[in-house]
Amino acid sequence: MATCPSCGSSNLIYFPDKGELVCAQCGLVIEEKIVDKRPEWRVFSPEQALKRKRIGPPETFSIHDKGLTTTIDSRNRDYQGKKLTLREMIRAKKLRIYQRKLRASSAEDRKLIDILSRLNHTVSSMNLPQVVGQTAAVILRKAVKARMIRGKFYDEYIAAAIYLACRKLRVSRTLDEVSRSMNVPRKKVAQQYRKILTILEKTPPPSDPVHYIPKLVNELNLPAIVQTKAAEILRKARDKGVTNGKGPMGLAAAALYIASVLMDEKRTQKEVADATGITEVTIRNRYKELIDTLDIVIEI
Repeated sequence: MATCPSCGSSNLIYFPDKGELVCAQCGLVIEEKIVDKRPEWRVFSPEQALKRKRIGPPETFSIHDKGLTTTIDSRNRDYQGKKLTLREMIRAKKLRIYQRKLRASSAEDRKLIDILSRLNHTVSSMNLPQVVGQTAAVILRKAVKARMIRGKFYDEYIAAAIYLACRKLRVSRTLDEVSRSMNVPRKKVAQQYRKILTILEKTPPPSDPVHYIPKLVNELNLPAIVQTKAAEILRKARDKGVTNGKGPMGLAAAALYIASVLMDEKRTQKEVADATGITEVTIRNRYKELIDTLDIVIEI
């Protein structure tokens, strides 16, 4: 432990702004012009600290090697921006080929490259948050490791992983929406979804119909007061046990239809059905259950 050369005290104070080490006992400046090795930026959360570290970007599960390897730039220019000579371009091309082979040296790596590339494209086309893609990538990695994904047709597994990720993160996407986006039959996606659940040995939380309301309100161009009323109807229905065993989208559609009528912003059942992708019969059935259970009076 450092001590003061004048009084021998070990009570020393470091002033990072001045770069000085001062004795608190006698006031002697023991050392000055000390280089401050702390970062010049501040962070307010662990996520910010991870992003701003100077050890490269954080690992990402949506890339097969988690983004921890170096990629040789495809532009034929050196570090100064000057164009490479023909010999240097040939050498760089060979290096890129070797690097690709090394990054995907096993059959599992090559399969992951194909699967995660397709996953990233689908997540982007569906306008899903990045966290959904990362969660789905983790799920698919476990499925590949368990040798569950066989053959060269991956879309049904990717769709199942995306749907499961949405369920876990409470993102309002139905199984029908995901299967349509991937152009895969709903039945096959449901089968792979159940298989993945057996691997994870976890059951995702049940879908809450309230989470589907904002998306439907936006599609039907309804005011916020309708969204608030629909959420209130669904919470009352949940308290009375009406939502148990019912499809969340059907309940959300019926509650939104009721709310639009009560708030004098009426949309027809056909308009609501088109926005939700379910039938008018389903909306009418859920509608009748809600108004009967909650004693809602609709003036026609």
